[in-house]
Amino acid sequence: VPRCYLNKQLATVRVVKGEPAELSCTVSKDDVTGTWFKDGLKLTSMEGVVFEKKGLVHKLMINKAQDIHAGKYRFEGGDVKTEASIFVEDPPQVDKMLLKNLTRVPTVAKAGQGVKLRIPFEGRLPIRATWLKDSMELADDSRIRVDKTDTFTMLSIPSCQRKDGGDYKVRLKNDSGVLEINLKLVVMDKPQPPSGPLKVIESSTNSITIQWQPPKDDGGKPVQRYIVERQQVGKKEWETLGETPRSCTTFTTNKVEEDTSYYFRVRARNAEGTSDALESGEVKALGKATPGAPEPPEVISASRDSITICWKAPHKTGTSQIVGYIVQKRKKGTMTWLPVTSGPVKDKKLKVPSLKKGVQYEFRVAAVNAAGTGDSSAPSQPVFARDPTKSPGQVQDLKVSSCNSTSVTLTWSRPEVKDGNDVKGYEVEMRLPQSPTWSRCLTLPAEATTCTLKGLQAKEKYLLRVRTINDSGPGEATELEALLEAAA
Repeated sequence: VPRCYLNKQLATVRVVKGEPAELSCTVSKDDVTGTWFKDGLKLTSMEGVVFEKKGLVHKLMINKAQDIHAGKYRFEGGDVKTEASIFVEDPPQVDKMLLKNLTRVPTVAKAGQGVKLRIPFEGRLPIRATWLKDSMELADDSRIRVDKTDTFTMLSIPSCQRKDGGDYKVRLKNDSGVLEINLKLVVMDKPQPPSGPLKVIESSTNSITIQWQPPKDDGGKPVQRYIVERQQVGKKEWETLGETPRSCTTFTTNKVEEDTSYYFRVRARNAEGTSDALESGEVKALGKATPGAPEPPEVISASRDSITICWKAPHKTGTSQIVGYIVQKRKKGTMTWLPVTSGPVKDKKLKVPSLKKGVQYEFRVAAVNAAGTGDSSAPSQPVFARDPTKSPGQVQDLKVSSCNSTSVTLTWSRPEVKDGNDVKGYEVEMRLPQSPTWSRCLTLPAEATTCTLKGLQAKEKYLLRVRTINDSGPGEATELEALLEAAA
């Protein structure tokens, strides 16, 4: 309790409004009757004031100091006459329960939500209210409003952003003192994108592994997982490859094609939503180190104990130059492939000797480069080891007899039969102009002179050929070109 002992000349008392205060004076004789004055007027009674005398001590006690109690007091008794002044201080104050709630628990809002922080106060006017964030005073702008009246101050943010979160301070000040209140605002949002760059840490012919870093800002809530997407260069669609848990910032995809380029992107997700994407530059899957598979070899000629074949280099040669080819053979109907030579063949043509007469053989080849032996081709057409008979000759008058948007019908005439070169059947083959490879469509008996090819594409151009077959194999092909009609 602020006290003033007037006879010791401690003549000033400062008391906070609502708090008790006390003035006392000691006289020399017990029978002295003292008198109290305030601002020159004799005090006989006063609201909130109690007068007391105990022996030589005379007291003036104020239970709860108010503005009316401020002033100059004087005590007179016997030979004692002295004075003192009481100043009632009224600094800014905020309700204690409200103050406890504001400072103990942070205010939490989601991004886009509005927030209002209202603080009512009391104290001697005028009271200056100041809002600060990160030690910088806040003022009205296009997003934030600071309101001030004689009884409250309020901070309003109509649409919170993540950057609005942080430590705030409200400073209330008047002539009697200063009150500072520390507040915390937390704004929850989706995460920022994962931190880049998006790196390729491993690339092969059939897999790519990428790596990234966690977002610099998780949005106020932990990242739950990462979503990985991929787009092939030249295409519009993004494909979702999968997800990783929050602890994993690498991803491996096996869904790649060699020598093909892709873009990758990664998004972070928390309970509030999914971040924008971190995108990679162009990423190319490596080409295979060994060569690709050649086309099936073709049979040039056959005799009773040898067969001559030829083949073309594969389209994909690998990462180094082709140095030769491995040639293998097997009897038709068996599973075991046997080498034809002891090492690679440098030429793309080979006569295979020491065959058994009347046995049907198949052949396949594989290219070799510095990295090793590549994939083997598909088997050749089966061929008998026997002396050749005469070619069956070419079909005659090959033409398109009818055509629509999805099919074409061919007709032809049989070749002339001479000296035992009887026709045993026909092969019908097709290819697109841009493709070097013929595809077998139909094998027909000898009596057939027409066929229909279905399931074709409208307005597409096709190259077609028909060739005869006899015991010596296929004869020379007759070719024509067909253009399908537009769809109705």
